[in-house]
Parts: sequence; structure tokens; C-alpha cells
Amino acid sequence: MSSVELSLQELLWRLAAQGQDDPRITRLDGFAVIHSVRDRMFRACRTSMRSLHSQLPHWDQAASAQRTAELRSRGIRIQTIGPRDGLLGPEAVALRGYLTAVVGLGEEIRAAERLPITQLILADRSTAMVPVRATPLRQAALLIESEELVRPLEAAFQATWEESETVEFAEHDPVERLGRRSREVLVLLAAGLTDEAIARELGVTDRTVRRQISRLCHKLRVDCRFQLGLEVARRGWL
Repeated sequence: MSSVELSLQELLWRLAAQGQDDPRITRLDGFAVIHSVRDRMFRACRTSMRSLHSQLPHWDQAASAQRTAELRSRGIRIQTIGPRDGLLGPEAVALRGYLTAVVGLGEEIRAAERLPITQLILADRSTAMVPVRATPLRQAALLIESEELVRPLEAAFQATWEESETVEFAEHDPVERLGRRSREVLVLLAAGLTDEAIARELGVTDRTVRRQISRLCHKLRVDCRFQLGLEVARRGWL
């Protein structure tokens, strides 16, 4: 379990306990109530809507795409993080049309190897919705209305965002569509650094670097780091 995940789990415990006496935290029970409050969050949103989902839409894709269109028409930035397997694995075939549509509307979507929480919705910087621990968000949730309390949730989202990779829909996506860490690894790889040297430079473990290189090889459909360098050069990314 990552440090982000541990911190987030501890925070959820504190919020659940604190919510009994704190007017800034409201427990929501039942799908109808949660759905209504979530829609209210969308309507009240002014600048940004950030969310993290362990399961992306399969059955309500049309409604979700309409919501994206409405938010984007108001100039709201939308950032979504989903599981790597769900976005880039075999089951992603069922989502291809939906993902292409919402990305075309301007929604930013990234895939994470591991999510620190099953679901998180952040509206602007002052409102958040999280599931009650060990309970699906559709059944029970906490509504948090306080910049102070939302801040650590924002930090967890941002940390996950920076470690995730952009979902691609074209073979020749530019390097800017890669995640920050992927770009850093490619630059250092192109400079001739070993995995160990890249790890020291980025302050991560050798295993993390090898995993990132493996993902990049998979993304570009090559078999080794040498072929990866050739493919990056062929595409003119660096």
C-alpha cells in the first residue's frame, strides 16, 4: 500500500468520526440522495471537476458524456483518473466510443496502476464526495464542504494524477500527452542513463523505473528499451 493510500485511508477514518459533530461533513445514505447531491455539485461547480473512479461508466455512458459536454460548455476543466486495466486493458473496448467522445469534448483522462481510493469527486476546491469506508459510493458517502478538509483530498488526487499516464486514442500522440513521470523517464533514457541512474535522479526505486519503462514499451508496442529509444526518435518526441 502506497503512502498516499495509507494517508487517505487514515483521513477517511478521521472524517467519518469527525462528521458526527462537524457541520462541514454530511453523511449521505442511499443512491437517490447521493445522486441528487452529486448533481448539485455538478451544477454548482465553477472552475474544475476532478474525479477518481475504480469503475468507469459502462451502462450510463450517454448521460456521462452529456454531463461532460455541459461542464465543458461552461469552461470547467475536467480531470478523471481510472484504473489502468479498465482503461487500457481488454475491457476498454466497451468504453472506446465513450472515451473518444469525452476526450474530444476536452475531458482529461489518465490511467493509474493503483488507485488510492475507490472513488473521489472534487468540485472546485471546497467540496468533495468520498465513500464511507468499505462501502460503495452508491450506498453511503460523505459530503465534505470545507476548503480545509478538502485540501488533503486534493493533494492525494494530484499525486495520483502525476503518477498516471494519459489515455491515448491515436498512434502518434505527442509526448505532451504522456504523464510527467513518463516524460522524465524518456528524457533521461535518451540521455543514456541506466535504470539505476534514472531512479536516483527521480528519487524513486529501480523497480519503479523498470515498471515505467515496461509501460512505455507496451504503449509503443516495442520489446526493449533500445527499441523504445528508436521508436521515440522515429516519432520525434524528443
